[in-house]
Amino acid sequence: MSYRSPKKAFVVKLSEGVTETKIFIWLFVSCFLSFLARLPLLSREMHLDIDSPPLDSMIGGILVSSLFMAPLFFYALSVILCLIFRFWFKGLKWFYFRSAFFWSLLAISPLVLIRGALVGITGANPYITFISISVFLYLIFLLVSSVTTITKVMDVS
Repeated sequence: MSYRSPKKAFVVKLSEGVTETKIFIWLFVSCFLSFLARLPLLSREMHLDIDSPPLDSMIGGILVSSLFMAPLFFYALSVILCLIFRFWFKGLKWFYFRSAFFWSLLAISPLVLIRGALVGITGANPYITFISISVFLYLIFLLVSSVTTITKVMDVS
């Protein structure tokens, strides 16, 4: 439902009630899925490069960065993006923006997983770059539509 009509999907999530715990779980699950998306490329690099470090140490490093450092980065990014979005959406609260941002990250996670599998199979090439740019643009579309939904549904402005 979040791909066919992202506004309806986000309205359903808002109507269920949004709490800080739920928002953090959305972020943590999206970070975990992005960690899983990076594993095929790691396996490919490990197989092709004989002198690379052991796979388990590389997986451990990416696990720490994905599950512990990435959420901190996304929280900081949400502050900066919320300040930018306040130019267009007056009165936007950080809590609601965070919910829209982290929901958008979670909604594109299946696309990130597909991209990760393709990178693991084919390696880096122009098609993967095109897919990456498309996923990023869809993230921006989801974020803007979610923030628009917040301003209409929650009467923030």
